[in-house]
Amino acid sequence: MPLVRSLISIPAGVERMSVSLFLVLTAIGSLVWNTALILAGYLLGEQWHLVESSVGVFQKVVLVAAVAAVTWFVMVKVRARRSVSEKVK
Repeated sequence: MPLVRSLISIPAGVERMSVSLFLVLTAIGSLVWNTALILAGYLLGEQWHLVESSVGVFQKVVLVAAVAAVTWFVMVKVRARRSVSEKVK
């Protein structure tokens, strides 16, 4: 899911996550995802096309969840900044 991998770096950068932690977490996520797909393909053998349709649905669910999480993250940050600016006034 290239789009999610690209978008996840935005909140990581905003929060100034260390590059090493980001790389470790990205590698773990990639390992889990790829392992699941490899195992599913291996276990299904010639029926691998069944995985393809399931992965498509799962990707959409993950994408919607990621967009919701990023939206929530941005809203929390904006509200926090507004709160701080109102206290300064």
